[in-house]
Amino acid sequence: NEQNEAINTAESKKTLFTRVATVYDFLEILAFSVLAVLLVFTLIFRVCRVDGDSMNQTLTDGETLIISDIFYEPEQGDIVVFHLCQGESGFNQPLIKRVIADEGQTVVIDLTDEAVYVDGIKLDEDYAYFKSEGYNIAYFNVANLERTDDGHIQYIVTVPEGKIFAMGDNRNGSTDSRSKSVGFVDKNTVLGKVLFRVVPFTLFK
Repeated sequence: NEQNEAINTAESKKTLFTRVATVYDFLEILAFSVLAVLLVFTLIFRVCRVDGDSMNQTLTDGETLIISDIFYEPEQGDIVVFHLCQGESGFNQPLIKRVIADEGQTVVIDLTDEAVYVDGIKLDEDYAYFKSEGYNIAYFNVANLERTDDGHIQYIVTVPEGKIFAMGDNRNGSTDSRSKSVGFVDKNTVLGKVLFRVVPFTLFK
């Protein structure tokens, strides 16, 4: 009996040790996994949240986005997140807009025809949303507006070196590069390109 009890005690201790070792291994794997995720989302990806309606109807208020700036240079059509460097702009948090033009390019917005041209080429803007018909002149810096001989009202600018021209998809609900309070966006202030929306999931090329 004493021998059986000794065997049972040894087996119990072995079982307990195995269970403790298994739990330890699990916790170790979990800790490394959490650390890896933190490193990825610190060094490679960032999480941001849409605040406002300026990107309707592509993005809506409250949606969660994943962005990245690894080896990234802004390109026309990209949705980017940036921080304004102008202290007087009144914006204290990052903005989400779409890149319309890069440095050296000329942007012409025909308010009459609701068309956007970059270096003379009309953009196919199926993403542009107008809550009301036509462009609202209130969103433009009037210093860059002019009337053509045929009566069209146009906004014309050339993007300076090191800058981009960006607009929200909600054209009558976005303060962006058209406005004097935002203006051209310094590339150094771009935090990253929007890669995808978490819920509902959408991948942005």
